[in-house]
Amino acid sequence: MSKNRIETVDVVGSLVAAIDTSVNINEIVDNGDNSYTIFTCNTKYIKPCIKFDVLGVTYNVIDTEGKEFVPNRQFTVQGSSIITETVINLPPMNYFYGTVIATSAELDKKKFDDDKFPMVYLLEVINDNFNNLPQDKIDRVSDFRIFFLTNTDEKNWLTADHYRLAIKPMRNMLYQFIDELNDNPNIEEFSNFTAINHAKFGVYSTDKGHTRRILNDKTSGVEVRLNLPIVAGQLCLVCN
Repeated sequence: MSKNRIETVDVVGSLVAAIDTSVNINEIVDNGDNSYTIFTCNTKYIKPCIKFDVLGVTYNVIDTEGKEFVPNRQFTVQGSSIITETVINLPPMNYFYGTVIATSAELDKKKFDDDKFPMVYLLEVINDNFNNLPQDKIDRVSDFRIFFLTNTDEKNWLTADHYRLAIKPMRNMLYQFIDELNDNPNIEEFSNFTAINHAKFGVYSTDKGHTRRILNDKTSGVEVRLNLPIVAGQLCLVCN
């Protein structure tokens, strides 16, 4: 019998899909003008202009004087009625993988930002280091780079805005991803990972002084470099 291993891009995709994007409401205050301030310990990927639905009502996150968005503390939404639920279930992160050129072309075909952001981008090429002995507990250790990115307003944002409105929300999702890895039986324990902040992700200057960007979309977020140990046996299909 042979083992048809599940590819690493699919393993990571299943882990991304399992990331907890729910926001617990500790307290909600009715501001009396169809806006409601929500207090929570983790705002996940929420930022101003994000929209989400609760029981058929659409809410828009705002960021105005007296109703500022504060990561992992509070945010204010506008909607036709107060939220009576204790948990907001945000849509899952969008997942992309591939080379920069291929992924950029794929993103360009997406008509709406909601179909792209917030996004988890697994950069290829991936180095899979396989163990081949039957007694090996670990099937492979995958050395990869993965990015947690959201769209930005480069024209109007200062560096502090990139951190408050993009990097901190994406850091939240990175930590949720690590929690998912730690709790998943298909992943062996790992001792460390590297996180790198990217304000204005992929923007660089050429030798002639021209500004170029890796992706056409304007994004900020956090990069993670990780050697992921994947357990043998549980992530393969056995065929006769």
